[in-house]
Amino acid sequence: MAGTHKLYYDDLYCRENESKVISAADFKCLGESGEEIIKTEIVLEATCFYPEGGGQVCDRGLINGAGVEYVYERKNSDGESEIVHRLYSRVDIGPGDKVVCELDFAFRFQNMQDHTSQHILSESFIRTAGLHTVSMHMGADYMTIDVIPDKNCEPAESKNFKLDSAIIDEVETLANSIVHQNLKVVSFLTPASGLDKYSLRKRPALEDEMVRLVSIEGFDNSLCCGTHLAYTGEAGAIKIIGRQKANNAMRIKFVTGMKALLDYRRKNHILLSAAEYLSADYSELLKSVEKLNNENKTLAKRKSELLDSYYSKIADELSGGKYLENGIYWFEPSDMHYAELSRIAQIFSKAPGNFSFVMINNEAAAGSLQGGAFRFIIGRARGGAGDVKKLFASLAGHFNIKGGGNELIVQGGNIENSKIDEFKKIVKEGLAC
Repeated sequence: MAGTHKLYYDDLYCRENESKVISAADFKCLGESGEEIIKTEIVLEATCFYPEGGGQVCDRGLINGAGVEYVYERKNSDGESEIVHRLYSRVDIGPGDKVVCELDFAFRFQNMQDHTSQHILSESFIRTAGLHTVSMHMGADYMTIDVIPDKNCEPAESKNFKLDSAIIDEVETLANSIVHQNLKVVSFLTPASGLDKYSLRKRPALEDEMVRLVSIEGFDNSLCCGTHLAYTGEAGAIKIIGRQKANNAMRIKFVTGMKALLDYRRKNHILLSAAEYLSADYSELLKSVEKLNNENKTLAKRKSELLDSYYSKIADELSGGKYLENGIYWFEPSDMHYAELSRIAQIFSKAPGNFSFVMINNEAAAGSLQGGAFRFIIGRARGGAGDVKKLFASLAGHFNIKGGGNELIVQGGNIENSKIDEFKKIVKEGLAC
């Protein structure tokens, strides 16, 4: 049985083709709601659809108007390679039928830009910084490569290496100069036994007699089965947008082509909007943000001092019996964060009086809690007699919550707002003991 003819290797810019169906079968799977659904998988004599593999996602598009969900490669009974197209739904297609394949070429072209740019960037890291790519990932929003100082070094030797912005800029400049030179990119099959005549960036262990080589004119040679551009200029631009440690490597995030344009546009809009908001020129934005941050720190410190002063005064009044309900001070602010309540609780717990306090917090409006639930802090002053740890154990068992504390302060949550009266009843009884 013959396999599938891979048109994407004959012409990477092929957008559609007609083909006869070799085989078709129904594929059962579970839908989003857990129900069983049936989809159709078909194998064609020839296809322009690239299957998932080699770090590259599969192509998208239509076959006879039906959406293609997934494309993968497998061996048939004769050991020949065949490409399987899984459709989103069951379609009445059978062996011998002729179908029309229509590629989502914008999606394919972005993959071609991404993959070719990865080759360019990986070689640029070698030439500029002596850093070698050990893995790559093609994501929906950006690509990543993991680089290390020496492809032959031990993991421990590469663990602590750093990559400063000057090196990133130099690598990015070289990569984009290769784009601007519009170098020719060719992909072809060649005997594995003859690879010594090529200067390969990386040579993995090989099993096949024939391998596919992607060559960027005078710059890079790599073994790769993915789809690539015909000229480097079609990449448009290569922009590194981030870096972070990843085990023993440095992970480089980058975008290219239309993704690079969209990334620049989005960040430019944010930059200009922020500058306008702060009434500053965008070139002075960093200074304005630093100034604002320093002012906020000063205000936060002053706020903290005022909060301490005010609630120290409240603590003195509580020690004198003011604001108490059967020896308990109930505090349910609607505009305070939990951290502020914890600070106040520390002040109250150091007061000399004989009182208990209960603080109920619901920060759902600020995004700190899921709506409909509250957290609490329960404590007593140094002269208070309530056993707050025993009370917390009772609350934890009744409401199945987590938390804890010491002999002066306990805290926990989350408890449904609908149970607030039940909570208060247990607390009143517990503090009265």
